[in-house]
Amino acid sequence: MAALQPVYRFWAWLVFAAIILQVGFSGYGAFYVAHKVDKGTVDENKFEDGFGLHAGFGYLVVLLGLILLVLALAGRVRGRRLGMTGLLFGLLIVQVLLAWFGFDVPVIGFFHPINALALFALSGWLATSNRRAAPVERPATAS
Repeated sequence: MAALQPVYRFWAWLVFAAIILQVGFSGYGAFYVAHKVDKGTVDENKFEDGFGLHAGFGYLVVLLGLILLVLALAGRVRGRRLGMTGLLFGLLIVQVLLAWFGFDVPVIGFFHPINALALFALSGWLATSNRRAAPVERPATAS
């Protein structure tokens, strides 16, 4: 349904903005915990206070990515953009898995911010490539 393509374009920008916000939340969490280290011992509660927003918002970003993929399929997005939208959703799932397993195996956590860079780049490409996309041709109506 071609009518969903403008919604898809808007949603791609929304996902891009959410990923930027998510990166900001991770920075907040890191500096919050660093600030608390200066004040004394950091326990799990203090860690959660700092990174809770980043963790919780991350699940919302995954949901936004899933909705973007559904919009792409329903809106008949084709070719490279459809593949990249699917890749974006796959990388969002990988991001959650990297976070989960990074707590048990810290070396896996190394790839969490690396994957975030890929998510930023890919979501930015999807948002801006949609702006440059040719408008959908509509069938001519008989007068």
